[in-house]
Amino acid sequence: MRRRAASVIKGGTRLPRRWFSRDTISVARDLIGCALTVEGEVVARIVESEAYLGLADPASHAFRGPTPRAAIMFGLAGHLYVYRSYGVHHCANIVTERDGVAGAVLLRGAVVETGEDMVRHRRGAHVSTSSLLRGPGNLCRGLGVTLQDNGVDLCAASARLHVLDRSAEPPVIVGRRVGITAGADEPLRFAWEGHPAVSAPVPWRTGARADRQTTQTKEGPAERAL
Repeated sequence: MRRRAASVIKGGTRLPRRWFSRDTISVARDLIGCALTVEGEVVARIVESEAYLGLADPASHAFRGPTPRAAIMFGLAGHLYVYRSYGVHHCANIVTERDGVAGAVLLRGAVVETGEDMVRHRRGAHVSTSSLLRGPGNLCRGLGVTLQDNGVDLCAASARLHVLDRSAEPPVIVGRRVGITAGADEPLRFAWEGHPAVSAPVPWRTGARADRQTTQTKEGPAERAL
């Protein structure tokens, strides 16, 4: 009973490691509607993500194998991989797949549900609510995620960041990844259909939303040529 109670956090239930240890595409899609919680004070609902598929994905930091920077993506799922883009913006990725297989999901956008004042302190008083965490750099800035969070175990009870389950499945659309050149045409970007916090360009819709239409699995992590 104690273990179960420890996984219940304000805003939902902490997702276990086995949830992240699945194929990267499924995790990227299923993260839409889940929530990020920081220090138990900020809760942000995830509205946009991108899958990066490691050794089979030329747009992935793990494409060339377990380099010092990419080694974390070959480890246990459920860890946070944070890097700095252009030396300015931080990008947060969640490691996926089984141990030894690289894969990661870039968190591209979220909307604040709790703790907006704290997020505004970092982002600015005049930023619209839907823009506070729109885009990977703004998401990290608003939530206070930096290189110091690289390697954080999101599944550990003592971690300052967790991912919580979703209470309902939102409508999801899928489209091409943005901000990259290699592998840019792959339909690996997922978003909450019609949500104002989704960044432009809005992903194109395929089929009846994105109903598991991408079931192929590749090895992989999160690399962006940003």
